[in-house]
Amino acid sequence: MQLPNPISLSSLTTILTALEVCSDESVYAPGYIQPHGILLMLQEPQLTILQISENVEQFFGISAEALLGQPLQRLFSHAQVQRLAGYLAEDNLEFCNPFELKTRRVAETDWQRESHTFTGMMYRIVDGLIMELEPVRSLKSISSIQFYHRLQAAIANFRNATSLINLAQSLAREVKAMIGFDRVMIYRFQADDSGVVIAEEKQKHLESYLGLHYLATDIPAPARKLFCRKWVRFIPDINYTPIPLIPTNHPLRDTPLDLSDSLLRGVSHYHIEYLQNMGVAGSMSISLINDKRLWGLITCHHYSPKLVDYETRKACEFLGQFASIELVHQQERELDVYRTQVKAIQDELQQTLLQESNFIEQVLIRNTSQLLDLVHAQGAAILLDGHLTLVGQTPSATQVQELVTWLVQRKGERVFASDFLSHLYPEAEAFKDQASGILAISILFNHAKQKSYHIIWFRPEQIQMVNWAGNPHDTLTINEIGEMQLSPRKSFAMWKETVRETSLPWEVAELEAATEMRNTLMLAVLEFSQIALEQAAEQAAIANRAKSQFLAKMSHELRTPLNAILGFTQLMNRSEKIPSEFQEDLGIISRSGKHLLTLINDVLEMSKIEAGQLKLTENSFDLHQLIHSIRDMVALKALEKGIDLITQQDPSVPRYVYGDESKLLQILLNLLSNAIKFTTTGSVTLRFQALTERVGSINSVDSISSDDSKPIITLHLEVEDTGCGIAQSDIETVFEAFTQTEPGRYVQGTGLGLSISRQFARLMGGDITARSILNQKSTFICEVLLTLVRSGDIIAPEMTRTVIGLEPGQPTYRILVVEDLRENRLLLVRLLELVGFEVCAAENGNEAIALWSEWYPHLILMDIQMPVIDGYETTRQIRGREAGKDVVIIAVTAYAFEEDYTTSIQAGCDDHITKPFIEAILFDRIAHYLGVSYRYREEALPGVDQQTLVHKSLTAKDLQVMSPEWIIQANQAALDLNDAKLYNLIAQIPNQEQVLANVLKSLVDNFQLEAIATLTQTQ
Repeated sequence: MQLPNPISLSSLTTILTALEVCSDESVYAPGYIQPHGILLMLQEPQLTILQISENVEQFFGISAEALLGQPLQRLFSHAQVQRLAGYLAEDNLEFCNPFELKTRRVAETDWQRESHTFTGMMYRIVDGLIMELEPVRSLKSISSIQFYHRLQAAIANFRNATSLINLAQSLAREVKAMIGFDRVMIYRFQADDSGVVIAEEKQKHLESYLGLHYLATDIPAPARKLFCRKWVRFIPDINYTPIPLIPTNHPLRDTPLDLSDSLLRGVSHYHIEYLQNMGVAGSMSISLINDKRLWGLITCHHYSPKLVDYETRKACEFLGQFASIELVHQQERELDVYRTQVKAIQDELQQTLLQESNFIEQVLIRNTSQLLDLVHAQGAAILLDGHLTLVGQTPSATQVQELVTWLVQRKGERVFASDFLSHLYPEAEAFKDQASGILAISILFNHAKQKSYHIIWFRPEQIQMVNWAGNPHDTLTINEIGEMQLSPRKSFAMWKETVRETSLPWEVAELEAATEMRNTLMLAVLEFSQIALEQAAEQAAIANRAKSQFLAKMSHELRTPLNAILGFTQLMNRSEKIPSEFQEDLGIISRSGKHLLTLINDVLEMSKIEAGQLKLTENSFDLHQLIHSIRDMVALKALEKGIDLITQQDPSVPRYVYGDESKLLQILLNLLSNAIKFTTTGSVTLRFQALTERVGSINSVDSISSDDSKPIITLHLEVEDTGCGIAQSDIETVFEAFTQTEPGRYVQGTGLGLSISRQFARLMGGDITARSILNQKSTFICEVLLTLVRSGDIIAPEMTRTVIGLEPGQPTYRILVVEDLRENRLLLVRLLELVGFEVCAAENGNEAIALWSEWYPHLILMDIQMPVIDGYETTRQIRGREAGKDVVIIAVTAYAFEEDYTTSIQAGCDDHITKPFIEAILFDRIAHYLGVSYRYREEALPGVDQQTLVHKSLTAKDLQVMSPEWIIQANQAALDLNDAKLYNLIAQIPNQEQVLANVLKSLVDNFQLEAIATLTQTQ
């Protein structure tokens, strides 16, 4: 009965898979064996026969039923059985196989006088031991040395192969020569588990199967699994009479006996009919396996029964194992050639793209030829954050947009490839001439803005002719009651199929190139983003190490010149010979350097936070004085913008506390500075309140140091402004590193301040949150934990004074300066000599060791990064000598991480000073270690002159003395952070308005460009 209507081949494949009748049990546990051997299932340790093949009587003259429950010694001599028992002590029985057994004579009848020799194999199963015996039918056997020479010649031929097809053909030829079958084919599996004959060696009169395709159902899934498990499958006569097992089921488990590892296992009737339809009488298959996956088969057909002895089959198995390795290697070699071509294009694109990561689309458009050649496509679509660009042969823009929507709905596969797109996406039939096949890479962001980035390559329809081994439709028939069922094909004559709406398939190297291109696009699009880190989680450790090394290097490279800038500025400020007109210039240099140092410190603090290396530095301090000092620090900025600065301090706020004063100061300073920065009119209010709690009532305060006798307070502070406000969607965004809201893009800053402040607050046992009304106000709420202390625990800070010399009557102290950079070496030498120390200098470690051994200084200021020998090794060598144990060594380094301090101490340094150094700290450390007394300059600390600040305060009306064009230019320059242009504009202010010029210049000098932007803002 024929099928009522034609079925497409793609639909047929789906139907055949659903109807596949070849069950696991029919393959692994058929309940019978082939007749060319005997199977026994034994119970250890007595080797009792529990199950046996019915044909045992043919060889031993005893029925199977009579042998059940009997010891193996009933069939073989005591010595042979003992030898087998010795084998069973081995962990792997494969090492004992094969072995030889001879029958024992039981009676003196004529047929029993003939002795039989068997080749035996054993393997274990659950609750049993299987023994298989094959009679040795010929005394003529090939010696081991002959097998060795034959295999050696075959292996040499494999290694001389110049291509995969050449190697496969050589393999078919060698196997045919070894076993003498009429036809030997090399059969390779495709991605969909169908197969194709890629090499063949046959008798001349036989028709060729070379190039024929076979459906996946020709070798069902259970059979493919078994081929992966057992290297050789041998059927000497397909028309054999099955030999049943007695009893049928495992006697202890009452389940069919698992014959997965059996050499004699019976054959599925479906496969027998399949081979009969091909005209085959004997068959053998040898697996070709790539990393536990079935790569292909060596399929051997004989058109009459063909018995192959165990030793020859074992040699073929070895040949198959070696050929598996060589075929995969040859495939990889050919693929490597292809990959090299693709990689050259990939590297060129990657280098350009990463160099110009801000111009991704332009880079791709400029390199369309390389983009298409990368995966051998005829067209491409580039869709970056909603902007579409088409190159080459592509569907229309609308069709591409709809295709992308479909791709995204597939849960955004990173790399998607299809050479038969209309099968998955029927709408693709409309543009099959441009895109029957696509290869797409996608990057999707899982956040509110839903940004996405896609590159899609297109290949047009490629009409193909596929040669099948017989008409695949013959596999499907209709039975008497109208049901579809599988049936082995009756004919294997070539049947040609015309395949439409498909493109050339995408090669493995092209998929790899697309994946690598996605990684490159990811780096370009998501530079320094959290998403990029999540996508590259497996590289996080390497990335963190690289970032730490980069930041350490950056710290050193930036701090080193800053040390010279700030150091020489301090040195020049000491001189009374500096003209007064240069004093202001020195102030600008100093403020600029300190501002740059603040930015560097922000980045380093953030790196410490991300690395989990941030620690508290706690001390007792006056909280009221801290609040007063912070108010003074920001008062000038508030007055310059005409903003009221209000402080509301609740009586509950204690005066004396214990905690990290420096981090609390940074939190407050950042919150107040931000509030003033984003407020143009109105006020900024700072509110303080304290709640007292016992330590035991705090859930988790691991970072707060206190004993149980002292209460902990929760310091609650709020900073409220009347500024531009924050959109609700941006409330949490403002706390992300390197992130700024839209108004924040026009003011100075790194976008790190709030992120660092929140981490500081959390480290201090609290947090920072925010609430806001857009265009009205914002309130930032901070809570930190502090410990109450007594006033007697407070050590009053010493007033910073300028050292001008040494007190008389002291020894002459010798100090050795070791520094490779001339500027920093000169700075230290001049500063120390100016005070009165005797100083020598060395520019590397070797010079330092030589000078120390001749001059014996009291103290060494040791740079760490130096040529020849670095500071660590120089310190170790000095400490390693007897005379070097007493000298004081202080590391002076531009490295600013905690581990740098620890490393310098471990190397033998007494202390550590970070560049750019503050001269007061330097002199203090020298005094601490040498006991030096200094003379100081008498100088009064400047206070905040409120009246001066009022006079400096400007309004927009004050600027009306300048033209509207001048005001517009000043406003644009302030928004662009262009201080050079602002200085030029200030120079245009008339002499009679010098006060105005001075105030504006002061704002530029102190980086208050947002104040100028506000003053010059036009309605």
